[in-house]
Amino acid sequence: MGYSQDATARRDGAAMMDSSSIVAVWRAVRARLREECGDLVYAAEIARLRVELDAAGRVCVICPNEFGRSWVEDNVGMRLRALWANVAEHACDILICTEKTLTSQKSQTVSVAALSAGGVSDTAALPLVEDTIEASEAKREARFTFDTFMVGSANMMAATAARAVASAEAPPFNPVFFHGDYGVGKSHLLAAIAHAASLSGKRKKVLYLTAEEFLNGFQSALRARDVQPFKDLVRDCDMLLIDDVHFICGKPRTEDEFLQTVTSLISAEKQVVLASHCAPSQLSVSDDRLRNVLAGGFNCPLQGPDLDLRRKILDCKIAQARNHCPDLDVPETVRDFLAARVTSSARELEGVLNNIIVRTAYMNRPVTMETVEEALGELPVKAERRITVDDIQKTAASYFSITVDDLISKRRTKAVVRPRHIAMYLAKTMTTRSLPDIGRRFGGRDHSTVIHAVNKITETLTSDAVLAEDVEALRRRLRG
Repeated sequence: MGYSQDATARRDGAAMMDSSSIVAVWRAVRARLREECGDLVYAAEIARLRVELDAAGRVCVICPNEFGRSWVEDNVGMRLRALWANVAEHACDILICTEKTLTSQKSQTVSVAALSAGGVSDTAALPLVEDTIEASEAKREARFTFDTFMVGSANMMAATAARAVASAEAPPFNPVFFHGDYGVGKSHLLAAIAHAASLSGKRKKVLYLTAEEFLNGFQSALRARDVQPFKDLVRDCDMLLIDDVHFICGKPRTEDEFLQTVTSLISAEKQVVLASHCAPSQLSVSDDRLRNVLAGGFNCPLQGPDLDLRRKILDCKIAQARNHCPDLDVPETVRDFLAARVTSSARELEGVLNNIIVRTAYMNRPVTMETVEEALGELPVKAERRITVDDIQKTAASYFSITVDDLISKRRTKAVVRPRHIAMYLAKTMTTRSLPDIGRRFGGRDHSTVIHAVNKITETLTSDAVLAEDVEALRRRLRG
Protein backbone atom coordinates (compact mmCIF):
# COMPACT_ATOMS: atom_id res chain seq x y z
CA MET A 1 0.00 0.00 0.00
CA GLY A 2 1.40 3.42 -1.00
CA TYR A 3 1.63 6.47 1.24
CA SER A 4 -1.56 8.09 -0.09
CA GLN A 5 -3.50 4.85 0.29
CA ASP A 6 -2.18 4.40 3.83
CA ALA A 7 -3.18 7.96 4.79
CA THR A 8 -6.61 7.42 3.28
CA ALA A 9 -7.01 4.20 5.26
CA ARG A 10 -6.12 6.00 8.49
CA ARG A 11 -8.63 8.78 7.79
CA ASP A 12 -11.29 6.20 6.96
CA GLY A 13 -10.40 4.32 10.14
CA ALA A 14 -10.88 7.42 12.26
CA ALA A 15 -14.15 8.20 10.54
CA MET A 16 -15.44 4.75 11.48
CA MET A 17 -14.85 5.43 15.17
CA ASP A 18 -17.56 6.98 17.32
CA SER A 19 -17.36 8.50 20.79
CA SER A 20 -17.81 5.22 22.63
CA SER A 21 -15.17 3.38 20.61
CA ILE A 22 -12.66 6.20 21.11
CA VAL A 23 -13.41 6.15 24.84
CA ALA A 24 -12.72 2.43 24.98
CA VAL A 25 -9.48 2.68 23.01
CA TRP A 26 -8.16 5.70 24.90
CA ARG A 27 -8.99 4.15 28.23
CA ALA A 28 -7.06 1.00 27.33
CA VAL A 29 -4.11 3.02 26.00
CA ARG A 30 -3.92 5.14 29.16
CA ALA A 31 -4.09 2.06 31.35
CA ARG A 32 -1.10 0.56 29.52
CA LEU A 33 0.84 3.82 29.73
CA ARG A 34 0.15 3.94 33.45
CA GLU A 35 1.56 0.45 33.91
CA GLU A 36 4.65 1.27 31.89
CA CYS A 37 5.36 4.78 33.18
CA GLY A 38 4.31 4.39 36.81
CA ASP A 39 1.79 6.27 38.94
CA LEU A 40 3.91 9.39 39.47
CA VAL A 41 4.52 10.08 35.78
CA TYR A 42 0.95 9.11 34.93
CA ALA A 43 -0.55 11.54 37.46
CA ALA A 44 1.76 14.38 36.45
CA GLU A 45 1.68 14.13 32.67
CA ILE A 46 -0.80 11.60 31.27
CA ALA A 47 -3.93 11.72 33.44
CA ARG A 48 -4.73 15.26 32.33
CA LEU A 49 -4.73 14.47 28.60
CA ARG A 50 -8.00 14.26 26.67
CA VAL A 51 -8.97 13.20 23.16
CA GLU A 52 -11.12 14.63 20.38
CA LEU A 53 -11.87 13.97 16.73
CA ASP A 54 -11.15 17.02 14.61
CA ALA A 55 -12.90 17.98 11.36
CA ALA A 56 -10.24 16.15 9.33
CA GLY A 57 -11.05 12.89 11.10
CA ARG A 58 -7.83 12.73 13.10
CA VAL A 59 -7.71 11.61 16.72
CA CYS A 60 -6.28 14.55 18.67
CA VAL A 61 -4.56 13.90 21.99
CA ILE A 62 -4.84 17.30 23.64
CA CYS A 63 -2.27 18.57 26.14
CA PRO A 64 -2.83 21.55 28.48
CA ASN A 65 0.11 23.56 27.12
CA GLU A 66 3.05 23.47 24.70
CA PHE A 67 5.47 22.19 27.34
CA GLY A 68 3.16 19.25 28.04
CA ARG A 69 2.77 18.58 24.32
CA SER A 70 6.55 18.46 23.83
CA TRP A 71 6.96 16.10 26.78
CA VAL A 72 4.27 13.72 25.54
CA GLU A 73 5.58 13.75 21.97
CA ASP A 74 9.20 13.18 23.02
CA ASN A 75 8.65 10.65 25.79
CA VAL A 76 5.55 8.60 25.03
CA GLY A 77 4.39 9.73 21.59
CA MET A 78 5.72 6.73 19.68
CA ARG A 79 4.54 4.30 22.33
CA LEU A 80 1.10 5.94 22.51
CA ARG A 81 0.61 5.55 18.76
CA ALA A 82 1.79 1.95 18.85
CA LEU A 83 -0.58 1.08 21.68
CA TRP A 84 -3.47 2.79 19.88
CA ALA A 85 -2.73 0.79 16.73
CA ASN A 86 -2.71 -2.43 18.75
CA VAL A 87 -5.98 -1.70 20.55
CA ALA A 88 -8.06 0.00 17.85
CA GLU A 89 -9.85 -2.04 15.20
CA HIS A 90 -9.08 0.54 12.52
CA ALA A 91 -5.89 2.47 11.79
CA CYS A 92 -6.06 6.25 12.23
CA ASP A 93 -3.84 9.31 12.49
CA ILE A 94 -2.88 10.43 16.02
CA LEU A 95 -2.14 14.14 16.46
CA ILE A 96 -0.59 15.30 19.75
CA CYS A 97 -1.44 18.96 20.15
CA THR A 98 -2.57 21.75 22.49
CA GLU A 99 -6.01 23.31 22.76
CA LYS A 100 -4.83 26.35 20.82
CA THR A 101 -3.72 24.34 17.82
CA LEU A 102 -7.07 22.71 17.12
CA THR A 103 -8.20 23.73 13.67
CA SER A 104 -11.91 23.40 14.23
CA GLN A 105 -14.33 24.26 17.02
CA LYS A 106 -16.81 21.78 15.65
CA SER A 107 -14.88 18.74 16.75
CA GLN A 108 -16.60 15.88 18.40
CA THR A 109 -15.45 15.90 22.03
CA VAL A 110 -15.42 12.55 23.75
CA SER A 111 -17.21 12.86 27.05
CA VAL A 112 -16.17 11.60 30.41
CA ALA A 113 -19.81 10.74 30.87
CA ALA A 114 -19.46 8.00 28.29
CA LEU A 115 -17.46 6.12 30.89
CA SER A 116 -20.15 6.51 33.51
CA ALA A 117 -22.35 3.57 34.36
CA GLY A 118 -24.84 5.95 35.89
CA GLY A 119 -26.50 6.79 32.61
CA VAL A 120 -25.43 10.45 32.42
CA SER A 121 -25.94 11.78 28.90
CA ASP A 122 -22.96 12.57 26.65
CA THR A 123 -21.49 16.04 27.01
CA ALA A 124 -19.02 18.08 25.01
CA ALA A 125 -17.69 19.62 28.18
CA LEU A 126 -15.35 17.53 30.27
CA PRO A 127 -11.85 16.28 29.48
CA LEU A 128 -11.40 12.54 29.44
CA VAL A 129 -9.54 11.95 32.71
CA GLU A 130 -10.18 8.73 34.59
CA ASP A 131 -10.00 10.35 38.00
CA THR A 132 -12.85 12.76 37.17
CA ILE A 133 -15.55 10.23 36.47
CA GLU A 134 -18.17 9.47 39.05
CA ALA A 135 -16.49 8.09 42.12
CA SER A 136 -19.16 5.41 42.43
CA GLU A 137 -17.35 3.55 39.65
CA ALA A 138 -14.00 5.30 39.62
CA LYS A 139 -11.41 2.88 40.90
CA ARG A 140 -9.78 5.29 43.33
CA GLU A 141 -6.38 4.05 44.32
CA ALA A 142 -6.18 2.36 47.70
CA ARG A 143 -3.81 5.03 48.96
CA PHE A 144 -6.58 7.66 48.73
CA THR A 145 -8.87 6.28 51.43
CA PHE A 146 -9.51 7.06 55.08
CA ASP A 147 -7.44 4.01 55.99
CA THR A 148 -4.36 5.62 54.46
CA PHE A 149 -5.12 9.16 55.65
CA MET A 150 -2.89 9.48 58.69
CA VAL A 151 -4.44 11.56 61.48
CA GLY A 152 -2.69 13.82 63.98
CA SER A 153 -3.28 17.07 65.80
CA ALA A 154 -2.79 19.02 62.54
CA ASN A 155 -5.74 17.41 60.74
CA MET A 156 -7.86 15.64 63.37
CA MET A 157 -10.82 18.01 63.05
CA ALA A 158 -10.75 17.80 59.26
CA ALA A 159 -10.60 13.99 59.30
CA THR A 160 -13.49 13.81 61.77
CA ALA A 161 -15.64 16.13 59.68
CA ALA A 162 -14.76 14.27 56.48
CA ARG A 163 -15.87 10.92 57.90
CA ALA A 164 -19.11 12.47 59.10
CA VAL A 165 -19.83 13.91 55.65
CA ALA A 166 -18.98 10.66 53.86
CA SER A 167 -21.30 8.56 56.02
CA ALA A 168 -24.25 10.97 56.40
CA GLU A 169 -27.48 10.38 54.51
CA ALA A 170 -28.13 14.14 54.37
CA PRO A 171 -25.53 16.95 54.42
CA PRO A 172 -24.61 17.74 58.05
CA PHE A 173 -23.20 21.10 56.87
CA ASN A 174 -23.02 22.58 53.38
CA PRO A 175 -20.73 23.40 51.71
CA VAL A 176 -17.72 21.83 53.43
CA PHE A 177 -14.58 23.82 52.66
CA PHE A 178 -11.13 22.41 53.52
CA HIS A 179 -8.22 24.80 53.22
CA GLY A 180 -4.50 24.68 53.91
CA ASP A 181 -1.09 24.91 52.32
CA TYR A 182 -0.01 22.63 49.50
CA GLY A 183 0.81 19.08 50.55
CA VAL A 184 -1.17 18.95 53.81
CA GLY A 185 -3.63 16.31 52.57
CA LYS A 186 -6.62 18.18 51.12
CA SER A 187 -6.74 16.19 47.89
CA HIS A 188 -6.31 12.92 49.75
CA LEU A 189 -9.16 13.86 52.07
CA LEU A 190 -11.53 14.70 49.21
CA ALA A 191 -10.67 11.44 47.45
CA ALA A 192 -11.25 9.53 50.70
CA ILE A 193 -14.67 11.15 51.11
CA ALA A 194 -15.59 10.25 47.52
CA HIS A 195 -14.39 6.68 48.00
CA ALA A 196 -16.23 6.15 51.29
CA ALA A 197 -19.43 7.84 50.08
CA SER A 198 -19.52 5.77 46.91
CA LEU A 199 -19.22 2.57 48.93
CA SER A 200 -21.79 3.53 51.56
CA GLY A 201 -24.74 3.08 49.19
CA LYS A 202 -26.42 6.16 50.64
CA ARG A 203 -25.71 8.31 47.58
CA LYS A 204 -26.23 7.19 44.00
CA LYS A 205 -23.88 9.60 42.25
CA VAL A 206 -20.61 11.03 43.56
CA LEU A 207 -18.61 13.29 41.25
CA TYR A 208 -15.01 14.27 41.98
CA LEU A 209 -13.39 17.01 39.87
CA THR A 210 -10.43 19.33 40.05
CA ALA A 211 -11.07 23.02 39.46
CA GLU A 212 -9.10 22.76 36.22
CA GLU A 213 -11.41 20.04 34.96
CA PHE A 214 -14.49 22.09 35.95
CA LEU A 215 -13.00 25.14 34.21
CA ASN A 216 -11.98 23.28 31.04
CA GLY A 217 -15.29 21.48 30.88
CA PHE A 218 -17.32 24.68 31.12
CA GLN A 219 -15.15 26.53 28.60
CA SER A 220 -15.42 23.63 26.16
CA ALA A 221 -19.20 23.75 26.58
CA LEU A 222 -19.18 27.48 25.84
CA ARG A 223 -17.14 26.93 22.68
CA ALA A 224 -19.55 24.23 21.60
CA ARG A 225 -22.45 26.63 22.37
CA ASP A 226 -24.17 23.92 24.36
CA VAL A 227 -23.71 24.22 28.12
CA GLN A 228 -26.73 22.18 29.17
CA PRO A 229 -24.96 18.78 29.08
CA PHE A 230 -22.26 20.22 31.32
CA LYS A 231 -24.84 21.63 33.73
CA ASP A 232 -26.63 18.29 33.81
CA LEU A 233 -23.43 16.43 34.60
CA VAL A 234 -22.24 18.59 37.51
CA ARG A 235 -25.69 19.18 39.02
CA ASP A 236 -27.16 15.74 38.60
CA CYS A 237 -25.18 14.19 41.45
CA ASP A 238 -25.72 13.56 45.13
CA MET A 239 -22.25 14.69 46.13
CA LEU A 240 -19.94 17.05 44.25
CA LEU A 241 -16.30 17.38 45.28
CA ILE A 242 -14.05 19.99 43.67
CA ASP A 243 -10.38 20.41 44.51
CA ASP A 244 -8.24 23.57 44.15
CA VAL A 245 -11.24 25.89 43.73
CA HIS A 246 -8.96 28.95 43.84
CA PHE A 247 -8.15 28.24 40.18
CA ILE A 248 -11.73 29.18 39.30
CA CYS A 249 -11.38 32.62 40.86
CA GLY A 250 -10.91 35.65 38.62
CA LYS A 251 -12.82 34.12 35.69
CA PRO A 252 -16.27 35.76 35.95
CA ARG A 253 -18.27 33.46 33.66
CA THR A 254 -16.85 30.31 35.23
CA GLU A 255 -17.27 31.81 38.71
CA ASP A 256 -20.93 32.46 37.96
CA GLU A 257 -21.49 28.90 36.71
CA PHE A 258 -19.66 27.55 39.77
CA LEU A 259 -21.83 29.70 42.06
CA GLN A 260 -25.01 28.54 40.35
CA THR A 261 -23.89 24.91 40.59
CA VAL A 262 -23.07 25.14 44.29
CA THR A 263 -26.27 26.98 45.22
CA SER A 264 -28.36 24.59 43.12
CA LEU A 265 -26.91 21.54 44.86
CA ILE A 266 -27.23 23.09 48.32
CA SER A 267 -30.87 23.98 47.64
CA ALA A 268 -31.50 20.39 46.59
CA GLU A 269 -29.84 19.17 49.81
CA LYS A 270 -27.00 17.61 47.87
CA GLN A 271 -23.55 17.60 49.50
CA VAL A 272 -20.83 19.96 48.23
CA VAL A 273 -17.22 19.47 49.38
CA LEU A 274 -14.49 21.88 48.29
CA ALA A 275 -10.78 22.40 48.90
CA SER A 276 -8.42 25.31 48.36
CA HIS A 277 -5.06 26.58 49.52
CA CYS A 278 -6.77 29.51 51.27
CA ALA A 279 -9.94 30.19 53.25
CA PRO A 280 -13.07 31.57 51.49
CA SER A 281 -12.44 35.03 52.92
CA GLN A 282 -9.05 35.11 51.13
CA LEU A 283 -10.24 33.98 47.69
CA SER A 284 -9.84 36.57 44.92
CA VAL A 285 -13.37 36.19 43.60
CA SER A 286 -15.11 38.63 41.29
CA ASP A 287 -18.49 38.19 42.96
CA ASP A 288 -18.87 38.54 46.73
CA ARG A 289 -21.92 36.30 46.57
CA LEU A 290 -19.67 33.35 45.87
CA ARG A 291 -17.45 34.17 48.84
CA ASN A 292 -20.50 34.45 51.10
CA VAL A 293 -21.88 31.09 49.96
CA LEU A 294 -18.55 29.35 50.51
CA ALA A 295 -18.09 30.97 53.91
CA GLY A 296 -21.58 29.97 54.99
CA GLY A 297 -20.83 26.28 55.43
CA PHE A 298 -18.20 24.50 57.48
CA ASN A 299 -14.69 25.85 56.93
CA CYS A 300 -11.91 23.64 58.23
CA PRO A 301 -8.17 24.36 58.12
CA LEU A 302 -5.48 21.69 57.78
CA GLN A 303 -2.06 22.44 59.23
CA GLY A 304 1.33 21.10 58.25
CA PRO A 305 2.15 17.75 59.89
CA ASP A 306 4.10 17.68 63.15
CA LEU A 307 6.78 15.12 63.87
CA ASP A 308 4.34 12.47 65.11
CA LEU A 309 2.18 12.79 62.03
CA ARG A 310 5.13 12.86 59.65
CA ARG A 311 6.34 9.59 61.14
CA LYS A 312 2.89 8.01 60.69
CA ILE A 313 2.77 9.21 57.09
CA LEU A 314 6.24 7.88 56.41
CA ASP A 315 5.37 4.45 57.84
CA CYS A 316 2.25 4.36 55.64
CA LYS A 317 4.19 5.33 52.50
CA ILE A 318 6.83 2.70 53.19
CA ALA A 319 4.12 0.05 53.60
CA GLN A 320 2.63 1.10 50.26
CA ALA A 321 6.04 1.09 48.59
CA ARG A 322 6.45 -2.56 49.57
CA ASN A 323 3.73 -3.39 47.03
CA HIS A 324 6.36 -2.62 44.40
CA CYS A 325 9.48 -3.38 46.44
CA PRO A 326 8.65 -6.35 48.70
CA ASP A 327 12.18 -6.47 50.13
CA LEU A 328 12.28 -2.79 51.08
CA ASP A 329 13.68 -2.41 54.60
CA VAL A 330 13.85 1.07 56.13
CA PRO A 331 15.39 0.99 59.63
CA GLU A 332 13.69 2.79 62.52
CA THR A 333 16.62 5.19 62.86
CA VAL A 334 16.26 6.23 59.23
CA ARG A 335 12.51 6.71 59.60
CA ASP A 336 13.02 8.88 62.68
CA PHE A 337 15.68 10.89 60.88
CA LEU A 338 13.54 11.52 57.79
CA ALA A 339 10.47 12.48 59.83
CA ALA A 340 12.55 15.01 61.75
CA ARG A 341 14.49 16.27 58.73
CA VAL A 342 11.76 16.76 56.09
CA THR A 343 9.25 19.16 57.60
CA SER A 344 7.47 21.15 54.93
CA SER A 345 4.76 18.73 53.77
CA ALA A 346 3.74 15.10 53.40
CA ARG A 347 4.16 15.47 49.65
CA GLU A 348 7.80 16.45 49.98
CA LEU A 349 8.34 13.64 52.47
CA GLU A 350 6.95 11.14 49.96
CA GLY A 351 9.14 12.61 47.23
CA VAL A 352 12.26 12.20 49.36
CA LEU A 353 11.25 8.61 50.18
CA ASN A 354 10.75 7.83 46.47
CA ASN A 355 14.19 9.24 45.72
CA ILE A 356 15.74 7.08 48.42
CA ILE A 357 13.90 3.95 47.22
CA VAL A 358 15.21 4.41 43.67
CA ARG A 359 18.77 4.89 44.98
CA THR A 360 18.62 1.85 47.24
CA ALA A 361 15.98 -0.83 46.68
CA TYR A 362 15.97 -0.45 42.89
CA MET A 363 19.78 -0.59 42.82
CA ASN A 364 20.07 -3.48 45.30
CA ARG A 365 21.61 -1.26 47.96
CA PRO A 366 20.57 -1.23 51.64
CA VAL A 367 18.80 1.81 53.11
CA THR A 368 21.36 3.31 55.47
CA MET A 369 21.94 6.73 57.00
CA GLU A 370 24.75 7.23 54.49
CA THR A 371 22.55 6.63 51.43
CA VAL A 372 19.80 8.79 52.92
CA GLU A 373 22.14 11.70 53.62
CA GLU A 374 23.55 11.29 50.11
CA ALA A 375 20.04 11.60 48.65
CA LEU A 376 19.11 14.56 50.85
CA GLY A 377 22.30 16.34 49.88
CA GLU A 378 21.10 16.52 46.28
CA LEU A 379 17.54 17.61 47.05
CA PRO A 380 16.29 21.12 47.95
CA VAL A 381 14.68 19.98 51.20
CA LYS A 382 13.37 22.49 53.69
CA ALA A 383 14.62 21.60 57.17
CA GLU A 384 13.42 22.50 60.63
CA ARG A 385 15.89 23.84 63.19
CA ARG A 386 17.58 20.86 64.81
CA ILE A 387 16.19 20.40 68.32
CA THR A 388 18.20 18.51 70.94
CA VAL A 389 17.26 16.79 74.19
CA ASP A 390 19.29 19.45 75.98
CA ASP A 391 17.15 22.18 74.35
CA ILE A 392 13.99 20.40 75.48
CA GLN A 393 15.21 20.00 79.06
CA LYS A 394 16.22 23.67 79.37
CA THR A 395 12.98 24.92 77.80
CA ALA A 396 10.76 22.65 79.91
CA ALA A 397 12.60 23.57 83.12
CA SER A 398 12.19 27.29 82.39
CA TYR A 399 8.51 26.89 81.41
CA PHE A 400 7.62 25.01 84.62
CA SER A 401 9.88 27.13 86.85
CA ILE A 402 12.11 24.26 87.93
CA THR A 403 15.72 23.37 87.16
CA VAL A 404 17.23 20.89 84.73
CA ASP A 405 18.70 19.12 87.75
CA ASP A 406 15.14 18.62 89.00
CA LEU A 407 14.15 17.03 85.67
CA ILE A 408 16.95 14.49 85.72
CA SER A 409 16.83 13.86 89.49
CA LYS A 410 15.18 10.94 91.31
CA ARG A 411 12.53 13.25 92.81
CA ARG A 412 8.96 11.99 92.29
CA THR A 413 6.85 14.95 93.42
CA LYS A 414 4.00 16.01 91.13
CA ALA A 415 5.69 19.34 90.42
CA VAL A 416 8.62 17.46 88.87
CA VAL A 417 7.13 14.23 87.49
CA ARG A 418 4.66 15.91 85.12
CA PRO A 419 7.26 18.24 83.53
CA ARG A 420 9.66 15.27 83.30
CA HIS A 421 7.09 13.15 81.47
CA ILE A 422 6.31 16.02 79.10
CA ALA A 423 10.01 16.58 78.41
CA MET A 424 10.51 12.87 77.69
CA TYR A 425 7.50 12.90 75.38
CA LEU A 426 8.89 15.91 73.48
CA ALA A 427 12.33 14.30 73.29
CA LYS A 428 10.76 11.23 71.67
CA THR A 429 8.55 13.17 69.23
CA MET A 430 10.85 16.07 68.32
CA THR A 431 14.26 14.41 68.12
CA THR A 432 15.68 11.28 66.54
CA ARG A 433 17.20 10.01 69.77
CA SER A 434 16.47 6.40 70.72
CA LEU A 435 14.52 5.50 73.85
CA PRO A 436 17.62 4.20 75.70
CA ASP A 437 19.52 7.37 74.81
CA ILE A 438 16.69 9.58 76.08
CA GLY A 439 16.57 7.56 79.30
CA ARG A 440 20.31 8.04 79.85
CA ARG A 441 19.95 11.79 79.36
CA PHE A 442 17.24 11.89 82.01
CA GLY A 443 19.38 10.72 84.89
CA GLY A 444 20.30 7.28 83.61
CA ARG A 445 16.74 5.96 83.48
CA ASP A 446 15.73 2.77 81.69
CA HIS A 447 14.06 2.94 78.27
CA SER A 448 10.88 1.44 79.78
CA THR A 449 10.54 4.56 81.93
CA VAL A 450 10.61 6.69 78.80
CA ILE A 451 8.00 4.46 77.13
CA HIS A 452 5.75 4.84 80.19
CA ALA A 453 6.11 8.65 80.11
CA VAL A 454 5.43 8.87 76.37
CA ASN A 455 2.38 6.61 76.57
CA LYS A 456 0.98 8.49 79.56
CA ILE A 457 1.25 11.88 77.84
CA THR A 458 -0.12 10.49 74.56
CA GLU A 459 -3.16 8.98 76.27
CA THR A 460 -3.90 12.11 78.31
CA LEU A 461 -3.42 14.74 75.59
CA THR A 462 -6.93 14.43 74.13
CA SER A 463 -8.70 14.63 77.50
CA ASP A 464 -6.52 17.14 79.39
CA ALA A 465 -6.80 20.61 77.84
CA VAL A 466 -4.19 22.10 80.19
CA LEU A 467 -1.67 19.41 79.28
CA ALA A 468 -2.34 19.90 75.57
CA GLU A 469 -1.81 23.65 75.96
CA ASP A 470 1.48 23.14 77.84
CA VAL A 471 2.80 20.71 75.21
CA GLU A 472 1.88 23.02 72.33
CA ALA A 473 3.39 26.04 74.07
CA LEU A 474 6.66 24.15 74.58
CA ARG A 475 6.68 23.06 70.93
CA ARG A 476 6.28 26.68 69.82
CA ARG A 477 9.11 27.81 72.05
CA LEU A 478 11.41 25.06 70.83
CA ARG A 479 10.69 25.91 67.19
CA GLY A 480 11.51 29.54 67.85
